[in-house]
Amino acid sequence: MKFHTFFQTELLRLPGKTIAGVLFFAFSAAAVNAHAEGSRWVTEKQLHELVDTSLLPTGASVQVSFVKADERIGSIQCPAALFANSAGNKMWGRTFVRVQCVGSDTPPFFLGVDVKVWAPVLVVKGTVQSGQAIGANDVEFRTMNLTELKHGWVTDLSHLGNKTAARQLWPGMLLKHDYLRGQAMVKNGDTVKVMMKGPGFAIGGTAIAMGEAELGEVVKIKTAQGKILHGIARDALLVEVSL
Repeated sequence: MKFHTFFQTELLRLPGKTIAGVLFFAFSAAAVNAHAEGSRWVTEKQLHELVDTSLLPTGASVQVSFVKADERIGSIQCPAALFANSAGNKMWGRTFVRVQCVGSDTPPFFLGVDVKVWAPVLVVKGTVQSGQAIGANDVEFRTMNLTELKHGWVTDLSHLGNKTAARQLWPGMLLKHDYLRGQAMVKNGDTVKVMMKGPGFAIGGTAIAMGEAELGEVVKIKTAQGKILHGIARDALLVEVSL
């Protein structure tokens, strides 16, 4: 993008205007050209807007800062700068942005940034034994920088519903999804109630579970007649079969 060409042309055409006024027009041209090329260019104060919102949990705040100050920005080499994320680059932790100088011949370059995402996550309050049901009283919220944590953190108490600890948990541990196991509604060998549903009818019966299933999971069952069916665990010892 040749923003510097626009700058030079406007300077010649508008000799009576100030540099600030010219730069305003240059920024406008930059925004138009960037939009035309499908890029999103922002000012330094808007750097946080380059972070993909789909990566952010509820209540998160984003802080983006330069890893190291670049002496070109704000100097005659780069009197005004616009920033953009590169395609495929995840704005998370230590990364980089593209820099386009407006009002000079300085070619585009890359600049390192540090992206921090602060959000409340669940932390274990006391020791929880493996297999023990875990509830709201066993955890607490702490605000942490998610970019420094491995993925899998839990940010919502609703994820604790019908869950037990998959391993022993210690005070201060970050609660992760793979530390939780859903409580089985149906276990192998259980005699379960079966509700068979079809177009315009429903039939009740019993069967033997041939596997284990949490709420909403599929489980194989065997009827008294020896027929093998697959159904969904809808409640404790209740399986729904669609015909």
